[in-house]
Amino acid sequence: MNHVPDSVVTAIDTFGEQLLLGNASAVSGTLRNDLQIDISPPDGSTAVCRYKTVHTQSPPTLRDRGSFVTTIVDGVDSRLQQWGIDPPAAYRYVDTVNDTHHYEGTLQLP
Repeated sequence: MNHVPDSVVTAIDTFGEQLLLGNASAVSGTLRNDLQIDISPPDGSTAVCRYKTVHTQSPPTLRDRGSFVTTIVDGVDSRLQQWGIDPPAAYRYVDTVNDTHHYEGTLQLP
């Protein structure tokens, strides 16, 4: 978890607590200067997790960006799993908006 900023860990923990109470809202945070995370509000038993990254390339999955990004994504996934949230096997490239690549995956909520 040491690669995931405390502010993002806190936001995920708040999301997990809110899920238990039935009133979870969106999550947004900066993981590093070129990588951001957004989690949509729950839609039934799922939520969309989107990573936004600025990079010269857009590989098919986010973890294809390299070991450091993989370490960060694994840290986020691990924290989600602590709340009983199942992350997807991969966050897949979906779009580029204003030179920012978007990767998405569906979270399965408890």
